[in-house]
Amino acid sequence: MAAEKDKKQTPDKLLTGEQEELLDLYLHKLDFYMEELKAADAVQVEIETQHLKKILHK
Repeated sequence: MAAEKDKKQTPDKLLTGEQEELLDLYLHKLDFYMEELKAADAVQVEIETQHLKKILHK
């Protein structure tokens, strides 16, 4: 009975509890992925900076 209420969509609730949990997990994974991309970008910039410094000091 409670499962049926959870599956029904009411005007004030668009997602079921399970859908909200899945969305939350997806958003956390997306945040983690974006942080990893930022870190990788920072490493790439540092590598390129060191390479350019090496070229300029020759």
